[in-house]
Amino acid sequence: MITEIEKKYAFNKDDYQKIVDNCKYEWEVNIKDYYLDNSDYVLFKNKYYLRLRDGIYELKIAKVDKENWLVTSKEIIWDEEIDQILQENFWISIDETIWVVFVETNREKYSYEIDWIKLNIDIDSFQYWKRYEIEVISSSKKEEEINNIIENFRSKLWLFSSYDESSWKIMVCARNQNIEVYEIMNNQI
Repeated sequence: MITEIEKKYAFNKDDYQKIVDNCKYEWEVNIKDYYLDNSDYVLFKNKYYLRLRDGIYELKIAKVDKENWLVTSKEIIWDEEIDQILQENFWISIDETIWVVFVETNREKYSYEIDWIKLNIDIDSFQYWKRYEIEVISSSKKEEEINNIIENFRSKLWLFSSYDESSWKIMVCARNQNIEVYEIMNNQI
């Protein structure tokens, strides 16, 4: 199980240029994600996000710290473990889920090291929307430490974009594809 801690920001050209100029370019790729749930949307209602990407299932269990707008997600990628979690918590299996939202993203990935921690910076373009997120994958650092590292990085590069809760990819795409999922997510913020 991986723990991902991230913050999402509105896109602006000045921040983009500072990221490009100061961070290490990793790659650019087009991503197609299918988000799955049952017909009652029990996973979305509980902030469990089951995604299928390139034939691989991934379950994200998310928690949002609204004071700092830090999103912490436990990520599980083993089908058997995902199925066990779904069975224990919701009495469903992967095989009983259906596609509820599709997200196609063009992602530019950059990285930056600060305080011996690797920051991943993802610049995502999707459905007429753009945003960037700064994430750290860690199993030992506390959320407050990660938040400080992210904010130190933003200060160092003079990044000024604000947190943008409306830029969650699933929400943006659900608004046009599945209004029930959109309303569930919108009520959770």
